[in-house]
Amino acid sequence: MDKHIKIISIIIFITSINIFSQSSSIYSRLGIGDMVYSYSARSLGMGQLGNADAVPDFVNTLNPATWSRIDKTRFEIGVDYTGLSESDNSNNGFYGRAEFRGFTLAFPISSQYGIGMSMGLMPYSRVSYNVTYNYPSPTDNVSNYQISYLGSGGLTKTYIGTSFQFPFGLALGATMDYYFGDLSYSSQVNFSNSSDVSTNYLKTYRPNGLGTTVGLITPDIAPLFNSKFVEDIRLGFSASYISDLSTDTIATSNNVIALDTLGTGTVMMKIPLRVSGGISFVLNKKYLVTLDYLDQPWQNYSFDNVKSSYLRNAYKVSAGFEYRPLHDIGSTFWQNVIWRGGLSYEQTQYNINNTGIYQYSVSGGFSLPLSFENTLDVGLQYSTRGTTANSLVKENSFRFDVGLSLGELWFVSGERY
Repeated sequence: MDKHIKIISIIIFITSINIFSQSSSIYSRLGIGDMVYSYSARSLGMGQLGNADAVPDFVNTLNPATWSRIDKTRFEIGVDYTGLSESDNSNNGFYGRAEFRGFTLAFPISSQYGIGMSMGLMPYSRVSYNVTYNYPSPTDNVSNYQISYLGSGGLTKTYIGTSFQFPFGLALGATMDYYFGDLSYSSQVNFSNSSDVSTNYLKTYRPNGLGTTVGLITPDIAPLFNSKFVEDIRLGFSASYISDLSTDTIATSNNVIALDTLGTGTVMMKIPLRVSGGISFVLNKKYLVTLDYLDQPWQNYSFDNVKSSYLRNAYKVSAGFEYRPLHDIGSTFWQNVIWRGGLSYEQTQYNINNTGIYQYSVSGGFSLPLSFENTLDVGLQYSTRGTTANSLVKENSFRFDVGLSLGELWFVSGERY
């Protein structure tokens, strides 16, 4: 790879991390916020799941068994921008945020035994909202006032893991995960009369703990169907378990008179098991198709042994498509561009005023070749969820992800790769 292209690309990413960040979904106030199923621009363009998506030039963080097919050291990194339009029966607003999404590093150890290793850092959930309500004076002695609700932070996952492939082709993978986070929930009361004392109430949760993700992927079962058009059919399954997270809590109030600590302590946060499965297959050697299902029973979530009446079981169904052209000698730049598309339907974990919140998404994207093994990945997604009925909020969002996927032969053993 051209070293100058690599250096310029990395500089672009570093300088784009510290950009304007603003609020997003009001629903992220509940539980631990919105789920982040993948940080990758490639994954976003294909519906965000992909349990059986085991191409050699992509680090799949959903299923560690897919690392058995990694054939070169790969480094991937991503940033994104999300624009969100929210509306209820009487108000509407637009918010936007841009943030660093995460990175992964993966490399092969043994191609014969499908041993690969990977490590990385990425968000597991995101809390990000900013909502303001205006209220008239309740008595003659108090002026009109405004309450602003602000939330930020989330749960982050860092991991290290490996894969192994049996001689008959079945591959297994597992990770050791560490979760940590900083979730802040603020309520600020501001009075129109400056003689009335405005106050800010802040709750902060700092969870941390261990977990693991295990996965498997089958060998190619296409020969069972004896088809020349459908190839490389694989099934993939994964499960992600998180131990009860020890969570430091602190509640404070702050005004012009004093800063008071209302309470501190350590409680346990219980996050439910996540399981998912899917199938992938290749049509006519150039078209990759993925179909997936993910389930997480959020009715089992608890904080300090208290469950939330606003959470329910969540599931997500997605379909992805990728056109991957064959690399022919003499092909042009645009003939080597990879194109993607995806659809997903999600029953979110949110259930408010006896109304469930559902999300529908359509996505797309492409990869621009920087060289034979390196790409600049772009993913786009449009989503709609919620309703204005029952005093709820309808949200329409647009997400734009950019990622770098770099591959080189860093480690060479005595085997033939």
